[in-house]
Amino acid sequence: MRFKLVDLSKFSFLFIGLLLAAKLLAPPHTNNQIHSKTWAETVFDSMSVDERLAQLFMIEVRPTYGPKHIANVEKSIRDHQVGGVVFFKGNPTEQVKLTNRFQALSKTKMLVAIDGEWGLAMRLSNTISYPYQLGLGSIADNKIIYEMGREIGRQCKRMGIHVNFAPVIDVNNNPNNPVINYRSFGEDPMKVSEKGWAYAKGMQDEGIIACAKHFPGHGDTDVDSHKDLPVINHDMDRLRSIEFKPFEYMIDKGVMSVMTAHLFIPAIDSSKNVAMSISDKAINGLLRREFGFKGLSFTDALNMQGVAKYHPDGELELKALMAGNDILLAPGDIPKAKMLIKEAMADGRLSEEYVWGKVHKILNFKHAMGLNEFTPISEHNVIKDLNSTSAQHVNYQLVEQELCLLNDTNSIVPISKTTNNSILSIAVGNGTINTFQKELKKLGDVDLKTISKNAPFNQFDALKVLVGQYDRVIISLHNTSKYPPNFGITNQTSKFLNQVGQKSNVLLVDFGNPYNLKKFNNQNAVLVAYEDQKAHHIKAAQAIFGIHGINGTLPVTIGPAYKASMGKKTNPIQELSLGIPEEVGMSSSKLNQIDNIVSQAIRTRAMPGCQVLVVKNGRVVYDKGFGSHTFRNKANVKKTDLYDLASITKVAATTLTLMKLQEEGELSINDKMVKYLPELIGSNKSHMTIKMVLEHKAGLKSWIPFYKSTVTDTSVFDSIYSQTVTDSHTYVGNDLYMLSSYKKQIRKEILNSELGTVGKYKYSDLGMILMKDLIERVAGVALEYYVDSVFYRPLGIERMTYLPLNKFDESAIIPTSISPDMRDGLVHGFVHDPAAAMLGGVSGHAGLFSDSKSLAILMKMLLNGGVYNGVRYLKKETITQFTSKQSRDSRRGIGWDKPEFNRRYVNLASDYASTMCFGHTGFTGTMVWADPKYDLIYVFLSNRVYPSQENKKLLRQNIRTNIMDVIYESFLQ
Repeated sequence: MRFKLVDLSKFSFLFIGLLLAAKLLAPPHTNNQIHSKTWAETVFDSMSVDERLAQLFMIEVRPTYGPKHIANVEKSIRDHQVGGVVFFKGNPTEQVKLTNRFQALSKTKMLVAIDGEWGLAMRLSNTISYPYQLGLGSIADNKIIYEMGREIGRQCKRMGIHVNFAPVIDVNNNPNNPVINYRSFGEDPMKVSEKGWAYAKGMQDEGIIACAKHFPGHGDTDVDSHKDLPVINHDMDRLRSIEFKPFEYMIDKGVMSVMTAHLFIPAIDSSKNVAMSISDKAINGLLRREFGFKGLSFTDALNMQGVAKYHPDGELELKALMAGNDILLAPGDIPKAKMLIKEAMADGRLSEEYVWGKVHKILNFKHAMGLNEFTPISEHNVIKDLNSTSAQHVNYQLVEQELCLLNDTNSIVPISKTTNNSILSIAVGNGTINTFQKELKKLGDVDLKTISKNAPFNQFDALKVLVGQYDRVIISLHNTSKYPPNFGITNQTSKFLNQVGQKSNVLLVDFGNPYNLKKFNNQNAVLVAYEDQKAHHIKAAQAIFGIHGINGTLPVTIGPAYKASMGKKTNPIQELSLGIPEEVGMSSSKLNQIDNIVSQAIRTRAMPGCQVLVVKNGRVVYDKGFGSHTFRNKANVKKTDLYDLASITKVAATTLTLMKLQEEGELSINDKMVKYLPELIGSNKSHMTIKMVLEHKAGLKSWIPFYKSTVTDTSVFDSIYSQTVTDSHTYVGNDLYMLSSYKKQIRKEILNSELGTVGKYKYSDLGMILMKDLIERVAGVALEYYVDSVFYRPLGIERMTYLPLNKFDESAIIPTSISPDMRDGLVHGFVHDPAAAMLGGVSGHAGLFSDSKSLAILMKMLLNGGVYNGVRYLKKETITQFTSKQSRDSRRGIGWDKPEFNRRYVNLASDYASTMCFGHTGFTGTMVWADPKYDLIYVFLSNRVYPSQENKKLLRQNIRTNIMDVIYESFLQ
């Protein structure tokens, strides 16, 4: 059953406060008052006395207890018309169905609650488990905790839940607390207050009733109130300075409900065995009158031994109501409780105004939750809806931000891939390789060892020897317990870590309750990861290798070695790393649509195969090779295969070099090219500036088919080409060599070519051919050597190269097309473009080969503002200058292409792309785009020119751009 919920985010909390004070708390009107009845009043008037009293009770639903239990719940709803239900362990779809059944039995629809402190996963399977609050206490920015609250609120709405008994705002200053402990935000009352409110406000902004618990503060106890009544012997000054602070703060901010705790606090009420949950002094006195709380007050479960042990059923519920509670949670005997309440009303211990005022308040809250209109909850796609991309993204953000690094004076973290350190990972736990170790292995050259925490001492001794043989040793702690006193730490584990943990090369990664650190001596370095979950494994491994920074601080003090607020910050190294789409807010299922687009393209022979790579926020979230090298050669495309980039060369080599040379003061893009190429003097090209050529506004022709004049007849062909290697010939592909001197003829044809309109955009290869000559005269080295030594090799992208056959086997290079030019047969391993081929395979406009990952790394360096792996290659302002749109009459940047937003022209980029997006395309069927607004990189490499460059299906079917649309939709929709 889906309920129409009030969107509280539309109202200010001042308004909510007035609503609570003036409406929700209003007692029923007397009969002689003339007014228009509210929904709550109408319902109240229609109820019998027993039905009114039933609104005070919220009963437990435990689906795993089986059909008999569910039948008893249904009987309670039918017989008593209880005011609410609270769900415990189960699965989402079953709970939705039960909620629909239960609400159908209820004349006045029930408040539905759950105890979901770390989200629905605290009670429901197949849902997202958000971090425990102790981990959240490590986070510096509370905005992400607010976003978690909103996401949990959204999930509650989807389930038909109106109340979440969260957050816990107990200040945990007792490391031996058996029940709160990891459920608290920490030991600092102010941080607990602020983080608790961020969580609560997020839920309330989604229309869910948040609940601050456990009033007046359960943090400093050593007894579990589920089992007995804990005693807190602090005086009022201490209680006001610590325990009360978060409750006062959140009441002032507008929290909508509070849960009262089963605690004995003599400083508040010294009556024997009177818990705060049934104390008039605590609730009516302290909570209501002194703190001014106007919202709903829930008891903690009345079947807990902290109160049930000392007060019989019925009397317990009466005492809880008399103390000031509104809703009695998990009552023992409803008929007896109602009987005793009616007796108390009859003999004057309880007034009708008091009791009916609470019923009226509950009904007004129900109206605010939309329970005046009943709509069944959809039972379809429940689990899918709960596990949305945004829901998972929030979880990964939280886990990343809660990581906390302690000590590490030797700066073990982060580990750079550029170092040659030997690295060993030892996982202490259940003796099997886990997600953390697998992630480490993906990110670096790491040797893996595992050991059971229960292994004999001699096996741990053998590992001690290994520790001294590596530069870096990462010891991870798994399979522990959340609970004191031992936290699941065995004697073997404790001895091992105390012997090796102080060594300067050792990092301890603690995937458990950080209070377990009291079991170890001062460790050299500790990464506190809080939980032994997949997300924590992934994020911890990424932090160690510098994929993201570490910013968390310890929320509690753990002995003399580790004080609250400790935490060493690290910065990301900014390398690419493998990730999953949801980690960066993308949808895996949406990205999988790329497979369908590519498969269809291959089936229609738009191309034999391709590589598609997507990077978001530095994470490679999609990286696949499809199809085969050619339609004849069925060798599968590998992700490491090299494609002819064609005109992407213009930006990945030529423009990149010019950016660097300008930075170094070797040239200015506003210089005329004739300054560096005196052969342009006297030609119609003497006016051209470097910038004009890069913007394609120099008036140059698009291209010249230089090869055609060399194949007019056999005698001309034979005078220029040879199939024999000589010192005077240049290789042009397919065992064919051209007179090296003929390159001058190519340049002469460019110089003598006609000009079009100067200043008008016209895409041209010719200027970029000349640009290679300019670069080599300025730099004093060949273009291919310059880009390789300045960019490619330092970036670790050796698979981006000119003349790939000089470095790689032909089998690793994708063929292009069956040549229509001077070469005969399939072009394989040499540049497809005939002009670039005649220039020896190296040109400013074409000739570069690469795999998709190498090109992505180059683009990531640019997105990083010119920095990669801690090394600066370009200045940020240079990148901004060259990648920005330069004029109104053209979409182009300087060298770089941009999305086309003028609807009169074709846009090769996605319409979703931002104005900051930059990239380029290539004739062979290649494309690359980087979008700084979204920290997004898209690489598409194909040989669509096979078997012939006349194969234009890739363009007609708009395949590359359609894929780009899907990429954006995976995180924008």
